[in-house]
Amino acid sequence: MRDTNQKVIKFNYEKNLKSEDFFRSTSNKHIYDFLNDWPNWEKNFLNICGEKSSGKSHLVNIFQKKFKGIIFEANKFDNNNLSNIKFHNNIILENLNEKINEKLIYTLINTVEQNDKYLIITSYRSISQFNFVLDDLKSRA
Repeated sequence: MRDTNQKVIKFNYEKNLKSEDFFRSTSNKHIYDFLNDWPNWEKNFLNICGEKSSGKSHLVNIFQKKFKGIIFEANKFDNNNLSNIKFHNNIILENLNEKINEKLIYTLINTVEQNDKYLIITSYRSISQFNFVLDDLKSRA
């Protein structure tokens, strides 16, 4: 191979999760409009699922900035976080997967319901398809 004298230039990449930069398409318009209709939801629980880089985080960040709330990363969510949710009406749990503490998530869902709060969970697939072991959690998902 010959040396082409090409230089690699690294660009700083900054995540941009602003509402005006979200591309609304036919596939995501429904969920975008639904989120913006808060608090006129039929239920207080929403699961947004989709592949990596499908826009889930962008959507919940837009929602969080507009309607206030708190965002937790599912793999870092623990009992200490449960005490923080009492100060927020909207709770967002990002990137839920099947390696979670099921009792903790069940407690979160119950706390949200008992205190008339709203919960949004993002995941790679619908949580109704997760193979939960805890029967009480199965009935809620």
